[in-house]
Amino acid sequence: MRACLEHCVDRPSAGAIELGTRVCFTGSAIVDGASVSGETMEEVAADAGLEPVSRVTKSACDLLVAADPASSSGKTKAARRWDIPVISTAEFFAQIS
Repeated sequence: MRACLEHCVDRPSAGAIELGTRVCFTGSAIVDGASVSGETMEEVAADAGLEPVSRVTKSACDLLVAADPASSSGKTKAARRWDIPVISTAEFFAQIS
């Protein structure tokens, strides 16, 4: 699975996402037709110079990456409550590549 993601992180820069951004993931990501685990998404984020976090909190999360940004998951609701940006998995990969 990791091999299909290698094209997404080809340099130690986070593109449009600022280096060091604390990012959380929710939902099952699909990349190139295959399901990608949260652990793999966190590895990709770390490889891009971001800081993966496991929870969405007001003071410890800067960005939520959601398989479905319109979802009403607990993490998505918390992000909206605290004005934390929510982007799709596709947007995430576009911004870090």
